[in-house]
Amino acid sequence: MRQSTEKGGGGMKAKSIISILFLAAIFFTLAGQSTAAEYPERPITLLVGFSPGGSMDLSARALAASAEKILGQPVVIENKPGGTGMVALAAMLAQNPDGYTLCATPSSVIIRASQLQEAPFKPFTSFRPIIGFSEPQLGIVVKNDARWKSLKELANYAQKNPNKLKYATTGIGSTTHAAVDEISAKKKLQMIHVPYKGSMEALTALLGGHVDFAALTTELIPAVKSGQARLLAVISEKRSPIFPKIPTLKELGYDFANDAVFAVVAPADVPADMAKKLEESFAAATKSKEYLDTLDKIGMIPVYYDGEKFSEFLKIYWKKINQHLIATGVIKEAATKTE
Repeated sequence: MRQSTEKGGGGMKAKSIISILFLAAIFFTLAGQSTAAEYPERPITLLVGFSPGGSMDLSARALAASAEKILGQPVVIENKPGGTGMVALAAMLAQNPDGYTLCATPSSVIIRASQLQEAPFKPFTSFRPIIGFSEPQLGIVVKNDARWKSLKELANYAQKNPNKLKYATTGIGSTTHAAVDEISAKKKLQMIHVPYKGSMEALTALLGGHVDFAALTTELIPAVKSGQARLLAVISEKRSPIFPKIPTLKELGYDFANDAVFAVVAPADVPADMAKKLEESFAAATKSKEYLDTLDKIGMIPVYYDGEKFSEFLKIYWKKINQHLIATGVIKEAATKTE
């Protein structure tokens, strides 16, 4: 009898332990679900790799202002200019991938700049794309009192005067830089590149007479409208609805158009449920009247890519840009491995 009682007692203890473990498992599962449901519990930082006041900065601020109303927590913009936007991406990846540090970046930084220079990330595996939300309007401009009335006149002058012209862009490897590279390669021009940390700085340099022309993003619009600058060509597939008389680079014989989409990305290891909530919240933010009104005021074009579609966009354009850079002799192979 005694032996039987001990066995029975052991069985009861084992059942008790199993019950405790089962209850503990349920508790931790529910606790995990509760934590995910409560995200975000504090402000989210959205890094921007360009200077304040530029199109990347202004469109990111408009998106953040609408998104924080949906997320229930502030979305704080922190500017980290440098490295054609790479500094901000690297800074995000250095943080804990907990969903509280994100980065707003042009796609060109991930897929174009990283082909021209070694990047501190892998374009296809370091990031979890959240949303692609807008496109800038790009163009090549000179001061209103410049001697050149067309891009053809500018290129002809540069041919006859090697290394005399200085031009500003938004950084080495940027789409604006690539556009001028395309012109230089086709016409065999020698010019001095002066990269800046954003379009506002580049525009200021142009208007101040520090450079002869500039390839800029949306910041060129008010300068052209006010008569401070003259637009020679737009860098897009189609003519700008704002400046319909200005030809595209393609119309002028250059095989180049804007490939930059402004996006929000997170570190690749951010929890899937948090990434989903961010994607849904930012997608809803792009539909708000305040956001769309702001984009209209600054001359940005609203677009929408969810995380999966933006990831596909990066892979498609990586291949296109790689082929173009190699064909034009700019690179022999990409400086950064994709994964």
